[in-house]
Amino acid sequence: MILRHIFFFLGIGIYITSLTALAVGDESSQTIVESPDGRSAIQLHASGDAKKPLQYSIIRDGRPLFGPSPLGLVLKSSGPLSVGAKLDAVSQTHCDGSFSLPWGKTKSVIDLYNQAEVTITSGNGIRWSLELRAYNDGVAFRTIIPSQDALSTIEIRGEATEFAPAGNPTAHFMPLESFTSSHEALYQQKPLAELPAETLFDVPLLLVWPNGQAAAIAEAALWNYAGLYLEKSVDEIPGALSVRLSPLPDRENLCVVGKAPLTSPWRVVQLGDHAGELIESNLLLCLNDPASEELGDFAWALPGKTSFHWWADEFEKDYQLPSDSTEYLERHKHYIDFCAENNIAYHAVSGNGLSWYVQSSTDYGKPSEDADVRQPRPGMHLPEILAYAKERGVGIRLWVHWQPLSKNLEEAFTLYQNWGVQGLMVDFLDRDDQEMVDFTEQMMESAARHKLHIQIHGSTHYSGEQRTFPNLFNREGVLNLEYVKWSDLWSPDHTVNVAYTRALAGPVDYHSGGFHSVARSEFEPQYSNPVVLGTRCHHLATYVIFENPMPMVADKPSRYEGQAGFDFIVEVPTTWDETRFVAGEPGEYLVLARRSGDTWYLGGITDWTSRKLEVALDFLGDRTYEAHLYVDGSLKENEPNAITEKHLPVTSATPLKVSLAPGGGFVAVLRPR
Repeated sequence: MILRHIFFFLGIGIYITSLTALAVGDESSQTIVESPDGRSAIQLHASGDAKKPLQYSIIRDGRPLFGPSPLGLVLKSSGPLSVGAKLDAVSQTHCDGSFSLPWGKTKSVIDLYNQAEVTITSGNGIRWSLELRAYNDGVAFRTIIPSQDALSTIEIRGEATEFAPAGNPTAHFMPLESFTSSHEALYQQKPLAELPAETLFDVPLLLVWPNGQAAAIAEAALWNYAGLYLEKSVDEIPGALSVRLSPLPDRENLCVVGKAPLTSPWRVVQLGDHAGELIESNLLLCLNDPASEELGDFAWALPGKTSFHWWADEFEKDYQLPSDSTEYLERHKHYIDFCAENNIAYHAVSGNGLSWYVQSSTDYGKPSEDADVRQPRPGMHLPEILAYAKERGVGIRLWVHWQPLSKNLEEAFTLYQNWGVQGLMVDFLDRDDQEMVDFTEQMMESAARHKLHIQIHGSTHYSGEQRTFPNLFNREGVLNLEYVKWSDLWSPDHTVNVAYTRALAGPVDYHSGGFHSVARSEFEPQYSNPVVLGTRCHHLATYVIFENPMPMVADKPSRYEGQAGFDFIVEVPTTWDETRFVAGEPGEYLVLARRSGDTWYLGGITDWTSRKLEVALDFLGDRTYEAHLYVDGSLKENEPNAITEKHLPVTSATPLKVSLAPGGGFVAVLRPR
């Protein structure tokens, strides 16, 4: 196999030395891994100086995009692994494969890369290795510590890894106040040199250079390790971004504890000629393992839209109803009927202002010690709700707080499967330290065995783990439309920012479906019957803009009755065969095209700037399509619910012209004639 790949490279004119240039035993040495298209490369340098760390660089089109930066783990017992390290040997691998997905932004994924595995000995004698990969859409590296007598237990204080972008690109970033966070904050845009010091930044973090070239720093395959953050470097390289790891609870200077062999997550830099190209990338999935054969084929994990009655506050005062009242049950039946009649696969049950399960606490977010997720509270009518939903062909999802769930995980999941529950929203994790990462893996594995899909709220970002656990339908980890209930933080420009940042990591649970828009001058947060900013078409477009196999239809049924645009929500798929970036600029606007079968769905959004767009349709090929267009019906900000619908023939030869209101958007369904 190795010889076949060697001859393949020689046959297309790429020399093996361009993949690896390593003179074993030299005081100074390096290895280089080029992407299959030859445009990108990651280069590892060893200086031979016993006091200096290994460094890496990222090259794009022959020019440094990230300058020499240190990398590697920092152990509690012996400090940085890469200081004084010697490159011992290197082996190269080429992969030209593909894999299919049960759901995603594409039906199949091309897995094409070159890899070098470099075995290394630290100055203190510890043996370890680096895997370096170069794809056409990015590069990645990770650390592996094999079993050895010198390390019975591995304790990691942090990483020496830094990212040193060339020049002064614009950074699109989310600042966070601490490691314990729901990752729900606004994004900012500043030149890299102006980023604040002593501030944690979430990943993905997007960088855009003046020529439009873009890179996003991310992580992949976060297992049995601590979550990744970035911070402006003040030590090694001024202006660089240093890796910070989420510390273990009550152990501030210790982040990871484990046994060898230990493998770190991938440190990833996605690359593109434009930030929009990064949206098309499946790189994080490629860097994760496929699902275990022991868990089956996940054919049972069916994507689909879901109700979420908590958003509209329809049930939250029902705990005050008389004990013999059936109003709570009848309202759930009404929601289930609404789902059955409108292609909404799932209905969520959280409670009636109190959690559906037994506990003395009256606060969803603060479970009491007696909380028991195995016991429904009296008056919740859970058996009747489940039976009626089954009769109507609608799946039931239960909300649970992670803490009481963790106490009886296996028993609870066995019960839920026996009850006929199909999925869960697990909430308030708000951490990504090693302990929480391990719990999440345990939860996903158990849920898969019990054929339960999972939605995580109070969550960190994705790292591509939905390839390993396709029952992980979505994560929150984003400031979303729940915030209109209690603040004025959310706005349409935030949607644009999220699409170019957080959405690069994976599906975004955004609380879509708000159908009562108001002008900025009229907006007031409302916990019950919330209203939204931006046009209705902006909110329709989120079903296309964001990858999400289980998006919410969050408003109450009466808000949709007889309303323009709801037919699009009923129709729009939740998983895709193909995704194309069409047009846009980070922080300004975005147009995406997604294909399901032979039908294309277009979605476009803008910030508070009105725009006239000519949308190129070259992805249509040679066929003629019939377009059903939904576009802002008024450019006046005080008419945000107005929609104009048009039916027209379209081809790849002629752009589609649309005018968007401030905070506006459009969607279109394109079917071949």
